[in-house]
Amino acid sequence: MKLFDRQKKQEINLYAYYDHAGIVRHLEDMARQGWQLEKAGSVFWTYRRCKPAELRYAVVYFSKASQFDPEPPAEQREFWELCKATGWELVTNRYQMQIFRNPAPDAIPIETDPVVQVENVRAAMKKGAVLGNWVLLICSCLQIWLQFRTYSIRDFLTQGFALSAVLIWLMLGIKAVVELIGYYRWCRKARTAAEEEGVLLSPRTRKWWQILQIFGFLVTVAIVLPLLLLSPSLSPSTRMVILVSFFCYAVLLLIIYGSRQLMKKKGFSAEANMGLNILIAIVGTFVLMGGLIWMSFHVADDPGLNGHQNAETISYMREGRTYTYDFYRDSLPLTVEDLSGMEPDPDYSRRMDVSGTPLLREYDIRQVIPYYSYSDAPELTYTVWEVGISSLYGPVKNSFFKDTVYTFHGQIDFVIPHGWVAADAAPWGALDAYQYHDEDGQPYGSYLLCYADRFVEIRFDPWYDGAAPTEKQMALVGTVLGSGPLS
Repeated sequence: MKLFDRQKKQEINLYAYYDHAGIVRHLEDMARQGWQLEKAGSVFWTYRRCKPAELRYAVVYFSKASQFDPEPPAEQREFWELCKATGWELVTNRYQMQIFRNPAPDAIPIETDPVVQVENVRAAMKKGAVLGNWVLLICSCLQIWLQFRTYSIRDFLTQGFALSAVLIWLMLGIKAVVELIGYYRWCRKARTAAEEEGVLLSPRTRKWWQILQIFGFLVTVAIVLPLLLLSPSLSPSTRMVILVSFFCYAVLLLIIYGSRQLMKKKGFSAEANMGLNILIAIVGTFVLMGGLIWMSFHVADDPGLNGHQNAETISYMREGRTYTYDFYRDSLPLTVEDLSGMEPDPDYSRRMDVSGTPLLREYDIRQVIPYYSYSDAPELTYTVWEVGISSLYGPVKNSFFKDTVYTFHGQIDFVIPHGWVAADAAPWGALDAYQYHDEDGQPYGSYLLCYADRFVEIRFDPWYDGAAPTEKQMALVGTVLGSGPLS
């Protein structure tokens, strides 16, 4: 007796939905090894142990079947009875696909007309897998377009969630394109062969492509998502929002699937089931998105959840009303005191937010006087972008020189120029330097500095009544922010 005598096992289905010939060959080979198919799922197929036998299998498509049917249609049940009368036993069915088994080695095929067989496959695919792939492709293109339209390349590269979303949607879009191309090529050739030669052209499942999809999914789950969630640049609040998002989407999928199965058991018609399922999906998505947005705004207001451990919320009175202010005590790489030589001032709020991905990291730093203080001490704000891959340096640099265009109903309303004008880079120790000018050509105390692998946007306004920084201050900016450690 075997110590581990499994009576059931599961395997990943590596065959395309319309590859009837490949499925038949595989099932007959499994029967010779002592395994008979018991259930065919979307991903996993279940087998039960049996005596090795020579069995005949057949895959037939019934286009009128639906995943929303409370029970098989009468026409489909009649077809099963006819098949049973000729020795073909229904093993399992998945939507439009029906799998039969016959122990007779010389069993008469269920379908014999190649033209009818091709049309049955085509009708089933048109209602199921083809429609699903087209929807997936449209959603992928729409999501990728929205991501690039919503974010600049700097925002895109520093937001790991957006970057991961684009990569995932890109993989799904490629999957849909490859499967649609493979199906349409087979369909065109099969119809020609059936009509002109009277033969059924067998599809060719690209197993390497199916394995590549599984590998991509495993890499995404095992590597990409953990790297995203465990990235040191993610604040606890962002990590919390991402985890809650995944949990809520999983719950939403369970609700959609569970409601579909419940309505099938209760005898809802396929049309009512599908309509209510779509309604639940739409309403659930809007509720979920609204909840996540609400949560994002609320956790974003908590300094502790954003990685500022020494921050505190201060209450103050103004004109008879009570206000609160988040006061930060982060360690900054460059301060007003460093640039001016003044004594450290405890009244400053010092905040540094770090975000990004291995492709681009962003350090947003602000040393400001709180609202409740009437001090006229100078303030300092600057942002540093650190490029992780040299090939991205050019695109990131170009993003600073794009005008902001505002449109209304598809028409350009007005344009705000980027405002950067070339300046002397030598005092800053930079490769290139630019100073901001308004639309009238008036210069401001804001500078864009380009270093070997960093970009620094620093603002000195108000800074000693608008006076330009000295060469000593410029050199210090270059030494600390251009190449020094930032955190």
